Amino acid sequence: MAEAIKKTENKKEVKATPAKAPVKKETSKTEVKKETATKEVKKDVKAEVKAKPEVKETKKDVKKDSKKGEKVVAKKKFIQKVKKNKIKKSVEAKKIQETLKDKKKLPTFRGRFGKKQTRKKSNKKWQKWRKPRSIDLDRGLQHGFRPKIGYRNKASIRDIHPSGYVEVRVENVADLSKVDVKINAIRIGATVGKRKRNEIVTQANEKGIWILN
Repeated sequence: MAEAIKKTENKKEVKATPAKAPVKKETSKTEVKKETATKEVKKDVKAEVKAKPEVKETKKDVKKDSKKGEKVVAKKKFIQKVKKNKIKKSVEAKKIQETLKDKKKLPTFRGRFGKKQTRKKSNKKWQKWRKPRSIDLDRGLQHGFRPKIGYRNKASIRDIHPSGYVEVRVENVADLSKVDVKINAIRIGATVGKRKRNEIVTQANEKGIWILN
């Protein structure tokens, strides 16, 4: 009995003893300085990465060395497109634009051939005029209107863009010397490259020329 009592007392003593709190390690001043230094270095690296301009890679030109027979890859530089400026419309162009209200609304001239059901206005193929070249075709008006000189507009309204300017096709920087800023607007040719196009757009922006495309 005495031994059993001693065991129970020992268990109670073990339970009564409080748990030891975890000891916090004291960080020295040198360690704190090192941590701050590493954080500052990381910030500097991130700032440098953001500051560097992103270079976009285009399609690579592959060339072969005649001596070795190995493929040599030459990277092309990405040329950014120059945007056209928003220019105020000239007074002369606004006056011409008002006269365009008198322009006639033309009907759709279509080729008079084939079945009437297949020649729908919604289909772009049948909106174009095609001259009937057969003898046995029915040439009635039910198949569509035939183009005549009576549908022609006035000479003052003819060949004018809806913006009020007269179009001038441009393919060189030298062609800009022919353009009148008040009346004409330029349309750059589709075959002109990006580098030459940028030169045309920059000079047109400086002169205040209206660009259509």
